[in-house]
Amino acid sequence: MSNGPSSTKYSSYPKAEAQYQQIIQNPDFFLQKLRAFHAFYGTNFRVPIVGGSSLDLHQLFIEVTTRGGIEKVIKERRWKEIIAAFNFPTSITSASFVLRKYYLSLLYHFEQVYYFQKEEPSVIAAGQTLSYGDDDGAASERLSANSNLGDGSLISGTIDGKFDDGYLVTMKVGSEVLKGVLYHTCPEQDAYQSRSTSDEPVHLNRRKNHTAVKDPAHPKRNRSGYTFFFAEQYQILRPSYHGQERAISKKIGHLWSNLTEAEKQVYQEKGLRDKERYKAEMLEYKSSQQVQG
Repeated sequence: MSNGPSSTKYSSYPKAEAQYQQIIQNPDFFLQKLRAFHAFYGTNFRVPIVGGSSLDLHQLFIEVTTRGGIEKVIKERRWKEIIAAFNFPTSITSASFVLRKYYLSLLYHFEQVYYFQKEEPSVIAAGQTLSYGDDDGAASERLSANSNLGDGSLISGTIDGKFDDGYLVTMKVGSEVLKGVLYHTCPEQDAYQSRSTSDEPVHLNRRKNHTAVKDPAHPKRNRSGYTFFFAEQYQILRPSYHGQERAISKKIGHLWSNLTEAEKQVYQEKGLRDKERYKAEMLEYKSSQQVQG
């Protein structure tokens, strides 16, 4: 059982191919790198559908990393802030559960490489769980550990849900209830790891197969309010933080967190206008494609 999002598949990480600020400034570039990251490991990547619409993984990544990453968000109980950034339909009553589930399965390791710039997964102590449970319980918003467990200890639990790479589970250890992720392991994982150390360009070929040719006429994806704010502040801070890209990103995240709701609204409205621009251009683009077809 995996105690949190890490698994044997990720025994080491590929080197980041871009700076963090490049990733968050361009949604298309973000998706390109995220797809390549999953293709590197041979994992099945699909953009999830939530409430009838594609989940904006770019926005989710920004909202979490500007608050210090997934583990800090969970520890400081900040999921409600993140949910507020999404216009989910009222029919979704477990938004925090859904966002955490997809972040852990699709973005956690990507975060470790492109935000924390790690070269290998962190080692999580035995019995420790990165929880994704509901906001109502205190235990669901912290990294909980039970130091009384030893190797070979038996624990019981239930499967709460299933996704491509495994299961969402609830485990009971004594009087403590832990929630986490149970990942599939398969023989192909060892094959991927052994290939990565060989001289054969296996991953390079795989990545090329997953990279589609970009149509120059395709409309530029819309940017979020935070992306507009980031671009503005980046130009201001860059001269004072030359070569310190991560420091700039953290500084901008801190500045954003300290804005009032009215100040944030200025940028959110820019994001909404850009979203409408993208929708209109996409309608025109699709119409032109149908005419050409």
